[in-house]
Amino acid sequence: MAGRRVSFASMAADPVVDAPGVDSANDAPVAKWIPTASCLPNPRNPRDELGDLSDLASIKDRQLQSCLAVTPAAYLRLWPEDRQTLGAGPQDVIVVNGNRRRAAAELYGREKLLVVVDDSVAESKATLLRAALDENMARKDFDPIEEANAVLLIVAQYPTAKEAAEAEGWSQSWISHRKNLLKLHPELQRQVRAKARGEEGLSINVARRLGSVKGIEEMSLAEQTAELEQLLQADADAVAAKRAARLEAKAPAKDTSSAVPAPQPVVTPAPTVKPVAEAAPSVAEPVAPAAPRPETVPQAPLASAEPASGTDRFSAENSEPLPMPEQREKPAAAAPQAGLGSVDWHNVEELADAICRTLSADEAYRLADALADRLLTTNS
Repeated sequence: MAGRRVSFASMAADPVVDAPGVDSANDAPVAKWIPTASCLPNPRNPRDELGDLSDLASIKDRQLQSCLAVTPAAYLRLWPEDRQTLGAGPQDVIVVNGNRRRAAAELYGREKLLVVVDDSVAESKATLLRAALDENMARKDFDPIEEANAVLLIVAQYPTAKEAAEAEGWSQSWISHRKNLLKLHPELQRQVRAKARGEEGLSINVARRLGSVKGIEEMSLAEQTAELEQLLQADADAVAAKRAARLEAKAPAKDTSSAVPAPQPVVTPAPTVKPVAEAAPSVAEPVAPAAPRPETVPQAPLASAEPASGTDRFSAENSEPLPMPEQREKPAAAAPQAGLGSVDWHNVEELADAICRTLSADEAYRLADALADRLLTTNS
């Protein structure tokens, strides 16, 4: 421990504490300046690697965020088996949150850190592990496999996964998704980590679904890879089917004008009723009288309900007869609507096909998560 101590001469301008602890006046944790060499890394840190620390190089001159730590006594009450490896002295603290800041301070030569020492964080193994997990989950470079390991380690502190979910505010399906990642072969887990870093790799959603395959944990890498290829092919087929369904739904609406021809005029015999012009006798040419009748009554000319201009309108040459009922234009058939209205809800395959045609991939995954959550809650 003596090799890790630093000189206090350069820290005269800052308040230095004699020992970590709490404010005795109100029993509340307070921030204290503690030598960097006395801030020990958390042996239970969920991060496998701290990564590139260059983004924290400015910590040499200024610390923008304090660290959270517990005393060695509080930590060793939970994990007494770490006593020898920890090697903590009475002035040391174990950093729970801020291990990257601690490492950067050590790397870039900062001699002390602002630390909040709060032993209530070490109330149980679960509370200390959760405190370390929460900070790391907010970081973009905290990969899904590290998160899954940390979550399952917290769950292991409870008698059942259900009790862990209730205590930590997680759903059982959320825990199952993390557990599924750990069922994969280490090579596939490496691909998940690579994808999380923005490199070529395996999508976390696909990896979780692969991990849910029955018996996947006992399969070899080759067998898991074969299952993965089948899963990806099924996804590609579903996308192609959905695209084809959309094109098919749009096709009738686009071809309506050409599919239903416009009605053509039908030539019909001239009307039996003579036009008004023929019915009315001319003054210059009197009409021959009809056959003799007992009482001859002059026949009145046919009168039109329309004004005189209507004569041309209804003449045989200008008339356009109305089409017969079977010749009238019929409205275009409505394009089929995508949805679940006509689906047999008891036919699982038909329902799955309809859902894949109707929802996007992300929406279908969220629906699957929600269904799994309901089933776990109902059956528990």
